[in-house]
Amino acid sequence: MKTNNTFKLGNFEINRIGFGTMRATTGAGIWGDTLDKTNAIKVIRTAIENGVNFIDTADAYGPYTSELLVQEAIRPFGDTVMLATKGGAVKYRPGAVLSNGHPYYLRTALEGSLKRLERDTIDMYFLHRVDPNIPIEESVGALAQFQKEGKIKHIGVSNVTLELLERAQSVAKIDAVQNAFSFKDRRYESVVQKTNNENIAFIAHTPVALRTLILTVILVPLMVYVLIPFWTKVFK
Repeated sequence: MKTNNTFKLGNFEINRIGFGTMRATTGAGIWGDTLDKTNAIKVIRTAIENGVNFIDTADAYGPYTSELLVQEAIRPFGDTVMLATKGGAVKYRPGAVLSNGHPYYLRTALEGSLKRLERDTIDMYFLHRVDPNIPIEESVGALAQFQKEGKIKHIGVSNVTLELLERAQSVAKIDAVQNAFSFKDRRYESVVQKTNNENIAFIAHTPVALRTLILTVILVPLMVYVLIPFWTKVFK
C-alpha cells in the first residue's frame, strides 16, 4: 500500500515524521530542565530546517520546562510549524505522573500552556491521559468548549483504547490519537485501523521500542560474542 509523505490536518499539511520533545527538553525522569538547553534548541531547529513541521510537547514534561524551551526553539519559524501540547497529566516527582481530567483542571492547564507557548490558540491539544475518576466524555467535552472559545484548533486524545476513542468521539471531533505503537508494542492495532479508516491522524509514541532494540540488536549479540569464546575455552 502506498503511503503519502504528508497528512492533511485542517488547512495544515504535516510531514509524517514529527518531533516529540519529551526527552530532548527535560532532565532525568522527565523532570526539570535539560542539562544542555542550547543543544536541545539546536536539535529542534535542525529538525525543522530538514522538513519536520509537527512538534509535540506537554505541560507534564518538566513539568512546564519543555513547553518553555520548545517555544524558544520554534519562535523563528512562525506559523510554518504545527505545535501540539497536552494537558491532563500531573507530574509530581521524577518518573511519576497522575491523571487529572477534571474540566476545571484542564482549563487551568490550557491557560498555562497558552501563556508558556505565547499563543492565543494551540494548534493541537491532547487529553494526555484518561482520568479513571472522570468520564472521558466530561474531559473531552471541556476541550470541545475550549475549541468553541477559539483556544484550540484541533482536539486529540492520548493513551486510549478503541472504546475510549469512540466515547470521546461522541462529544467532539477527534483529529488525532497519540498512543504507543512499535514493532514490539501492538496493543492498539484496532485503534490504528479505526484512525486509518476515518482519516484521523495516528501519532505513535515510543515508535522504535528503544529498550527492546538495544537488548536485541546490541546486548544479545555482544553477549554471544563474549560468551561463546569463553565457553569454548572452558569446555575445550
